[in-house]
Amino acid sequence: MKKEILDSFFNSYAKAVDKAAAVSVFWRLSDEIITEIIKREIAPHCKDSSLTMDAGGGTGRWAIKLSGVLKGKLVVFDRSKDMLTKASENISKSNTSNRISIAEGDLTQIDEFADNSIDNIVSIYSPLSFIYEQDKAAKELFRILKSGGRILIMSHSYHNAIASKINNYRADAEELQKLANEQVVKWAPYVPELITHSKESIEKLFADAGFHIHKTYGVPVFVQPGPEDFDPENEKKSAISEYLENSDIYKSVFEIEMRFNANETVANRGMNMFMLAEKK
Repeated sequence: MKKEILDSFFNSYAKAVDKAAAVSVFWRLSDEIITEIIKREIAPHCKDSSLTMDAGGGTGRWAIKLSGVLKGKLVVFDRSKDMLTKASENISKSNTSNRISIAEGDLTQIDEFADNSIDNIVSIYSPLSFIYEQDKAAKELFRILKSGGRILIMSHSYHNAIASKINNYRADAEELQKLANEQVVKWAPYVPELITHSKESIEKLFADAGFHIHKTYGVPVFVQPGPEDFDPENEKKSAISEYLENSDIYKSVFEIEMRFNANETVANRGMNMFMLAEKK
């Protein structure tokens, strides 16, 4: 993807992205599901000496959150200067500079890190979808990960994108066929074209790079966002977010999501694919 397109998008995105979960209960629920999966799948494999990479970690929001969940140190790796500038500010304000470092670079060519130098990798809210040279990124992530290390990596969902474009966007026939045939989606004029994945395609991508695949989660699989949950300024509130403000409903939805989201017959319903793999 052209650098100027990404720079333009992330310059604006960096200014508002951290507000999303504070305004939208949908995103708060999604965040909690992701955190719970990381607690289950990555946290038990971290030691005080571990280094976990947040690949495409942007503003550092997730690294800061995960510093309370994962042992060891974390590094936020991202190609956007705007996002990393915000990350530096956030890390400083959160007093986590002793645990979290920053590195700038491209996931298709991670020259900043040597072979077998990272203990575990997380990649949240789909940096992978912004990468057109997918095989290069998968191979680079395999290269830097230590033997026995785990990766949890997220992509926009192929099947959910089709359903959303039909039911929410009423997309024209040409756009639907392009998405169905090429697995590429464009959500809005200010958003670049994004690569989507099914459970099967993301698992094949990383299996071909050498990873041993454990499972793929859908995040979330049942609750669906409203248009307001994608407000670029993160100021609007959707009907689903209002619905989830009821604490009993929120708890019930969370429990149901976690009960089914790794089920092989359900995962492809997810808004995002969140794949767990290991370097043997």
